[in-house]
Amino acid sequence: MDSLAHETLKIEGMECDHCILRVGRAIASVRGVTEVDVNPETKEAVVEFEETRTDLEKIKAAVREAGYEPL
Repeated sequence: MDSLAHETLKIEGMECDHCILRVGRAIASVRGVTEVDVNPETKEAVVEFEETRTDLEKIKAAVREAGYEPL
C-alpha cells in the first residue's frame, strides 16, 4: 500500500459555495488524491494523497488552474 500524506493548504480567493466546490473538484481530480475537505470558514483544504502518485506541487497547480491561489 502507498504511503499517505496529509497536508493543509490555505487558499486565497474562495468567497462562495461555488468556489468551495470548484476547489474541491480541482484537487480531487489530481491522480493520487484520496480525500479532500474544503472548509469555507477557514479557507483551507485538507488533502490526503498517495505520495508515490502525486505531490503537493501538482495539487497546488490544480488549485491555480481552477483560478485560486494556494498559500
